[in-house]
Amino acid sequence: MFEAAASGDEVATDVVDNVCFYLGLALANIANTVNPSKIVIGGGVSKAGDKLLSPLERDFRRFALKRVAEGAEFKIATLGNDAGVIGGAWLAKQG
Repeated sequence: MFEAAASGDEVATDVVDNVCFYLGLALANIANTVNPSKIVIGGGVSKAGDKLLSPLERDFRRFALKRVAEGAEFKIATLGNDAGVIGGAWLAKQG
């Protein structure tokens, strides 16, 4: 979807804009409650990288309280889509 939007597909661009709008709104509401210093985006969607982060941050900052928005940093998970598997293996090893 992100690749299609980047190549100018209007429907894909609308989908990406809507996803970022609602995800930004949801993250802002959560952040306004817990005031995180970092918001990490993982899973398959994290492969979109800056194509996701830029519009997501824009919409997040639109809805977050000023102080919360200034203190929150967005990052892509370094383990990407494998984070859940690696975390599960680590937990199994600990138990």
